[in-house]
Amino acid sequence: MADRPAVARHPVAALAEEIVDLLAGEGYRVAEGPEVEAEWLNFDALNMAADHPSRSADGTFSIDGPDGPSGLVLRGHTSPVQVRTMLGRGAPLRMVTVGRVFRPDPPDATHSPVFHQAEGLAVAEGLTMNDLRATLGRLAAAMFGDSTPVRLRPHWFAYTDPSAEADVRCPTCRGGGCDLCEDGWIEWAGCGIVHPRVLATCGVDPGRHAGFAFGLGVERTLMLRHGLRDIRDVIRHDPPRPAGDRAGEPSLAPADRTGVPGDRPLDPAEPVSPFRRRQAAARALTAAGWTETQTSPFLDPAVWDAFGLPPDDPRRARLRIANPLDGYPPALRTSLLPGVLAELRARRPPGGLMLFEQGAVFPHPPGGLRPPPSPPTGGPPRPEELAALHAAIPAQPHHLAAALTGGDWHAAVGAGHAMGLQWGLRLRPEDGPSGTRSSWPWHGGRWARLTVDGTPVGEAGELDPAVLRRLRLPGGVAALTLDLDALDRLSGGERT
Repeated sequence: MADRPAVARHPVAALAEEIVDLLAGEGYRVAEGPEVEAEWLNFDALNMAADHPSRSADGTFSIDGPDGPSGLVLRGHTSPVQVRTMLGRGAPLRMVTVGRVFRPDPPDATHSPVFHQAEGLAVAEGLTMNDLRATLGRLAAAMFGDSTPVRLRPHWFAYTDPSAEADVRCPTCRGGGCDLCEDGWIEWAGCGIVHPRVLATCGVDPGRHAGFAFGLGVERTLMLRHGLRDIRDVIRHDPPRPAGDRAGEPSLAPADRTGVPGDRPLDPAEPVSPFRRRQAAARALTAAGWTETQTSPFLDPAVWDAFGLPPDDPRRARLRIANPLDGYPPALRTSLLPGVLAELRARRPPGGLMLFEQGAVFPHPPGGLRPPPSPPTGGPPRPEELAALHAAIPAQPHHLAAALTGGDWHAAVGAGHAMGLQWGLRLRPEDGPSGTRSSWPWHGGRWARLTVDGTPVGEAGELDPAVLRRLRLPGGVAALTLDLDALDRLSGGERT
């Protein structure tokens, strides 16, 4: 039998974790926010006027409402997390966030409608551009090497003043000039001093505190680090092959993490952010032979016909994009499993494959969407306005899906049990009804519900042969689905 392919974290996920760990070592606390966001948090609170280019249909994906605009968008940057953090924690603070963002850009060598950003924010008395420059210098040294200088070029952003583009000395030619950089420098990040109006809107006194913020593309950083020219090479990542298998090509294998802050087993009794718990779970799965993937959040609802879901199944109810990009489905996924199975089908390795993905899903709210309010800016929203704003944003739980070929379905159950241990929980398999099919497409008698003290958190087992035929997959494919937010709640983990 052929060897299984090498396993790995996805390089984007691994680099995102590395960035978070580096900043955590300087006192930055991890924060997260939803990917479907209120316009007020995505634009207004960040001093982005009604005529800002990002607010156009060419700049941001909008979510359809029942009777027109919903007031919700797919976030175009991770900066709404800065607003949420300042509103929730006040000053002083240091926070880092990393996550997926969306822009209706047709894909090419340098653009993708879905990519990842990392942002840092510091708010304290007396912060200046010199503090920002020093922070970016340390981060650039960690990303590209100790001798990598950073220069700041004046720029304009609505939410910072003064603003700058941060360039780094080209990692490919080291400043000599090449077809990638032309003059030895290459754009890397946007940054600046947080605009006083943004601070005031977030409840921070701009007369007492100053803040600096910076944001960078994770895929772009990865491309610069490895000398890649096409972002699609990062998105279509295959696990790294043995050295010498592709001579001359840069390796995207994750860097050696020995001694990186936060790279240690998690104590189930210690309060840990959901981000940290998910990262530890991903490392545990790759250590057990699984390969991490990232798939599109856009899902064609017709896929559920192949799964045999009835017309009234809640997984068919989805959030719709008002201005979908040509060639992309106009709906958001309600499960990770279709994407993981499509990736499994596309790769078809000779020795079998074990794939997993973690990410947000977007179930349609049972009561329908409610337009969020748009409070005035220049001062913080009233508590009732903020509560209404948060209540109007639909739940977007983090899930995990995994699938494997050529293995015993009990391996999927075992992976679920191992995930539970990362949260300090014991997942108990409850056998599915023998000889019957559930509403989810499991092979009768070869699947189990996964519960914690009677609370369902997932399912695992072999997929029904008829479903596998319709999906053009080989027989015997097993899968796992887990609600990671449910594990967070049940473990009493820290919420950010």
